[in-house]
Amino acid sequence: MSGTTCGASEPGCVWKAGVSIRYDITSRHAFWWEQHFPRWEMHTFRVFQRFVRPGAVVLDAGGWIGSTALWLAERARKVVVLEPGDRAFEELLLHVAQNPTRRSRLSLLRAALGPKRGLVQMTNRGDSADQVGVFDRQEGILSSVFGINDLLYAFPELEDVSFIKIDVEGSERDIIPAMTDFLRRKRPVMLLSIHPHALMDDELSKLIGELRALCPQLYSFHWNMSRWWLRDFQFTYRQIVAMPEVADPADDALCTWEPLPADALQVDDE
Repeated sequence: MSGTTCGASEPGCVWKAGVSIRYDITSRHAFWWEQHFPRWEMHTFRVFQRFVRPGAVVLDAGGWIGSTALWLAERARKVVVLEPGDRAFEELLLHVAQNPTRRSRLSLLRAALGPKRGLVQMTNRGDSADQVGVFDRQEGILSSVFGINDLLYAFPELEDVSFIKIDVEGSERDIIPAMTDFLRRKRPVMLLSIHPHALMDDELSKLIGELRALCPQLYSFHWNMSRWWLRDFQFTYRQIVAMPEVADPADDALCTWEPLPADALQVDDE
């Protein structure tokens, strides 16, 4: 277990997968942190517990309001966080300020990860479903995009990256092919969220083919007997026309370079 334990009835503090995380109680998502975060995406944090070693260098693409980065920064030496949305990024800063001992281990960039440096339109609602490359007449913004080589120049620590989390609401279709050479060279464990609602059928098929060609071992997640298990990746090809209301691990993919046992995520309970 890590971090200063939350005090009894302490406002603005939650316990998640062995780590205490503090959040700004005046923020837009304060209720979400209190009521939903403790049980949110439990498979994701099982992966973190298994693969993010003390002293690791991590890339968190799609940082949103810090829901993964603040946990990662308790264990890792450096976490490079990309969040392109203005509203989400401003809230991310609020929550980071509540965790001052982790600030030096966080490098925060208000930008999207993409195939190359540039600018792109995106939505700016501040929720977890903001999308790059989507025009929003009412709340849209223009965001910076960094390619992986741009990130390496800005953050040389990424030469030692050992874990990558990508959750980018459909932009994975552009990111994975652009990062293939880097991933093969560095061989980090990669947790990728795939978003069928944001991709065309041919884009999905192409992405799955690229993942299978890239990853020597590709796994998906299975909940059974009150535990998370790994199994060979089998994309469901479900028909999803809108973002699910709750996080769904059915199409998440874990890319590794060595085979893993099915019970690899069986770690000590919180």
